[in-house]
Amino acid sequence: MARGKNFLSRIRLVYKRSSNVTKIVVLCAIVLSMAALIILGNAIQDARARAEALRSQASRLERENNRLSSLIDSLGTVAGIEQIAREELGLVDPDSVIITPGK
Repeated sequence: MARGKNFLSRIRLVYKRSSNVTKIVVLCAIVLSMAALIILGNAIQDARARAEALRSQASRLERENNRLSSLIDSLGTVAGIEQIAREELGLVDPDSVIITPGK
C-alpha cells in the first residue's frame, strides 16, 4: 500500500492552455452533434407519425376485410342472394306487392 501511495505522490498533472484551433474544432464538433441530434429527433418524429398513419390504415383495412368476409359468407345463403337480386339487379319477389306514388 505504501508503494502505491508513493507512486501517486510522484504523479503531477500539468494543464496546458489549448490553442484556438483546438477550441474551434471542439466547438464545431459540439455544433455538428447538436445539429445531428435535431435532425435525428425530426426523423424519429416523422417515423412515429408514419407508423401511426399505417396503424390507422391497417385498422381501417381490417374492418373492411371483416365486412367483405361477412358479405362473402352471406352470398351462399338465400337471404344473401335475395339481397343481391334486390339491390344490384333491381329484381322483386314475385309475391311482393309494389306500390308506387301517383304522378
